[in-house]
Amino acid sequence: MLVIMSLDERRDRIDHERPIWPQVAADIERDIRAGTLRPGSRLPTEDELATQYGVARNTVRRAVEDLRERGLLETFHGRGTYVASQPST
Repeated sequence: MLVIMSLDERRDRIDHERPIWPQVAADIERDIRAGTLRPGSRLPTEDELATQYGVARNTVRRAVEDLRERGLLETFHGRGTYVASQPST
């Protein structure tokens, strides 16, 4: 079953006085660790996440890249970004 991350408003989770991309990455990671985003769940597009968090697309791209490097997300060209089947601990 495909689960897609909801597009609820998350702007209030960002402190613009601190580096932003680590905050976005940490917020998504919290949802993964809490089970809110289960393995196989598809994340919204970078544009949608940027709107959701009220940040630039490049900020989201860097956060997703970090999570991918740490084994929490997988990106498939033309299909999107998903929570990894076996998220790293």
